[in-house]
Amino acid sequence: MEKIIEEFLNEYLKRGVYSDRETLINILTEVTLLLRKNKDKSLEDIIDLIIKDNILEFEEIRKKYGVPGYTGSISVNKINVKMYGGNINYLGEEMPINALFDIASMTKFYTQVVSYNLIKEGIFKREDKIKDLDNRFVNLDDVTVDDILTFGTTFQTDGRISDKKTIDEALNTLYNVKATALGKWNYNDMGMMIIKEVMEHLTGLSYQELLDKYIVKPFNLLDTHIIVPRSKFHLITGTPNFDKGNINDATANAVGGFSGHAGIFATSDDLVKMAKMVRESGIDRDSYTKGKLNDAIGVMGNVYIANSEGLNKSFVDKFEPNDTFAISGSTRVNLASSRDAIYTVLFNPSSMSMEDAKMRIEKINEERKKENKAPLNPIREYEFDRNGKMVKYKLIDPRQIFPVDSMADVVSHVAKTTLKLRFLDFAVKKYDKEYQEIDINKKGL
Repeated sequence: MEKIIEEFLNEYLKRGVYSDRETLINILTEVTLLLRKNKDKSLEDIIDLIIKDNILEFEEIRKKYGVPGYTGSISVNKINVKMYGGNINYLGEEMPINALFDIASMTKFYTQVVSYNLIKEGIFKREDKIKDLDNRFVNLDDVTVDDILTFGTTFQTDGRISDKKTIDEALNTLYNVKATALGKWNYNDMGMMIIKEVMEHLTGLSYQELLDKYIVKPFNLLDTHIIVPRSKFHLITGTPNFDKGNINDATANAVGGFSGHAGIFATSDDLVKMAKMVRESGIDRDSYTKGKLNDAIGVMGNVYIANSEGLNKSFVDKFEPNDTFAISGSTRVNLASSRDAIYTVLFNPSSMSMEDAKMRIEKINEERKKENKAPLNPIREYEFDRNGKMVKYKLIDPRQIFPVDSMADVVSHVAKTTLKLRFLDFAVKKYDKEYQEIDINKKGL
């Protein structure tokens, strides 16, 4: 086994990895010890043992932060694992294997993929100015497509879009947006909202039609939606507005329910499939290639990449290869993709009840008061005018309830499990180059 570890590491390290060799060896040794202790077990049984700790951690996190449920997937060559458990929402319904998660800012990556396709087709160029492409953006004189795609711009609007009551008011605020800085990385929602409007304007296609044309149909995605069919409302999670088929984002809801920065619902299976197809298309090169404005962010300015500080700066751990990129959403969802592996980590804290959310934030604010910190207010109810009727929505911002450090810890654990499965796949192929694909669906406690 030591020889196989050495062979695997020699190939793995050639790809570039920030982790030291000793750390990697320790992780892989855990697999060899497991194999020695379970010589009579099937490959499926070995995989079950490898992912067991991950499921236990998912369950611990779920209980600690009041998260109703979760789904996590790992795909490594011929090994496909799905871990799921808990409830789809606070009503006590079990998490289904095909739950539709509100993926929040992971939507930005889909908008980027559409943009790259339109650039490839010559619809616009990176150096084109936004105002020249779409004169509704009257104040964006010097902002280019490249500034938008690299997140190299800071924006300012006249009031918050989410405070407007009608779609027309919200869009008018967007069209009058101003750029207050250029050339410095700034993570924001505004850029993807702008490029979404520009793409619709230039092509004559709606955002939904653009997604269908460049992602959903060519990638054969069966459960990726911005408008969820009513027959699938029971599969929606990750938002307190699941009964309306709407997401957990006031800004996107203000402009009609979705925008270029948020609005997509997708299953774990579709997320994995999307990442595979993006990788095969070659678009992912700008995802894992370091951008000019932030060494933990790719050329696509909303995508995390491998870096020397690992999870301290990114959602890519140091023992992941340098061709890895990760995307993340505020609803506590993550996806990471590399040349040979993809994994998802999907929680649904925003599907807890408003009462539970209020109780939890009260406890958090009690502790903050002791530390002389200002109270948090991540929970609210609001309404928008929809065709003359005021419709009520809810917002539960899980970032205050479910700390990012805990999310990073879970991501790190899944990344470590992915490395173990990479090695297991490598070792099995040494003895059986034609072994059959394995699909394992494991339900939590």
